[in-house]
Formats: sequence, structure tokens, C-alpha cells
Amino acid sequence: MSSRELDKTSTDEERYPSPDVLREMLANHGFEPDNLAQMVDMAAVGITALWWRNTKVEDWHAGANIGALSDMDMYRVNTHSTSKVRERLKTWCRQQGVRSMTDVAGADPDSLEVVVYRLYRWFTNPKRVLVTGNTLYDVVAQTLSNARAHPECDVPDDVTPESELADYEKEVAGAASYALLCMDKYDTRSVLYGPAVFSIAWATGWWGKPGYASHVDAVFAALDNPDHRIWRGKPIPAPPSGTDLATVRRLMLTRPWQIPDAVCEWLIYDIGEHYILD
Repeated sequence: MSSRELDKTSTDEERYPSPDVLREMLANHGFEPDNLAQMVDMAAVGITALWWRNTKVEDWHAGANIGALSDMDMYRVNTHSTSKVRERLKTWCRQQGVRSMTDVAGADPDSLEVVVYRLYRWFTNPKRVLVTGNTLYDVVAQTLSNARAHPECDVPDDVTPESELADYEKEVAGAASYALLCMDKYDTRSVLYGPAVFSIAWATGWWGKPGYASHVDAVFAALDNPDHRIWRGKPIPAPPSGTDLATVRRLMLTRPWQIPDAVCEWLIYDIGEHYILD
């Protein structure tokens, strides 16, 4: 069923679920919807996934050496962006004296609207310098250049970095507008609960979500277990020479975007850390 068909057949409550409905969904999945810190963490993950990863950005992360963003780049930008969104949400809580989800429900919606708007402008700013060192504009321009040089790609002449960025901005504007519409319809909890629910299905295993520390524990337990099924009877891939695994563990938990290139490649490509679930 297409999104347009869904709009025709779904009820208003289905298109715009209330905070109470979202709260119940979170609880049913084992999360703590009354835990402010947990909801801020999950909302930061959900916003990053919805406003960044699950957008046209995936076109700039395409394979076959076309997309300018590698898997390692995406790992770094995803985690760093999540930290920045979380930081801004925590700042809002401090500034507004918000200490519980009850406080969130009664908070000034105008102040949270400012936060949403600033995040929208930050994500879509062509001059935004990513943690990888290049700007958003540079990423798009390089992707288009790679695509036009690829023998199997046919990029229309009217597709430019500006048009690509305009399309991306529309996507983010739509997501931000939806969050504000839900907030206007209900209360400010929608801005946290909505992205938090989105993160359940669309951001599994992400840094910043509850349970991520357990995932890191599982990764390092697998590295100590030659019989773990992830290795399929093959030798455990060795980390780059001189790697301090204690430092790697600490960075995975706190600032994964600072993990050195060679170690990051080992984690993503050699051991497939994302696929180690237990």
C-alpha cells in the first residue's frame, strides 16, 4: 500500500498517534517511556535516523564507489550527529527545568519548536562540516561527480548539488513539520516519543540506544570466543597492530566517531560488529 493510499484509508489517530499511544508502544517493546533520560537518548537516535540516515543521504552512501560517504563515514556521521541532537535536547531540558516526562508534557511548546527548527537548519545546512571533515555540499558534489564518471550511471543534466540538497531539505522539513504538528495537536511529549518509537524498528543496534552497552559487551565476548557462530569456524580477524582493545571499547561506548580509521574498518568490515547480537 502506498503512502498516498495510507493517507486515504488510515484514521487521524493512526496518522498522528497521541503521546499516550506512543507511550504504550514504547512500554510494550520493553522501554521506559517515563524515563526522561532514556527518551531523550532514543529521540536523538530516532531524529538522526529519520532526518539523516533514512533520507536522500542513502543516495550519497551508494555502493560501487559512487556515494561519497563510505560505511565508515556513515558510522561516524550517524553517531556524531546523534550525540549533537542528544546534546541539544538535554540543553533544552536544563534550560526549561524539565526533569521528568511529566515536565515535558507541561513545557513551553514554543521553546521546543525553536529546538526543532534549529536542528532542521543544522541537518540541512550545505555548509555544515561533517565529522569526516567535508561539508554536506562537498558530499553531494562528489557523489554526482562519481556517478557521472561511472559507465552504468546516467545522471540527468538538471540534477545538481543544489537540486539534491533542496530535495533533502524538503524531506527533513516534512519530518520536522510532522513533529511540530503532532506537538500542536497533543503536547510536547510527541517530539520525544515519536522519534523514539521510530528508532525501535529503524535504528536497531545504534549507539545511544538503551542496550548498546550490552551490544559492546557481546562484541568483546565474541572476540574472546573462537567458537562463536559469527566466525563460522574461521580464525577471529586480528585487530590492526598496536590496537588497545580497552581503548576501542571505551570509544565505542562514548565517542565512536573518534575510533581510528584502521580500527573502524576492522570493526565494520572484518568482524562485522553490527551483526554480533549475543
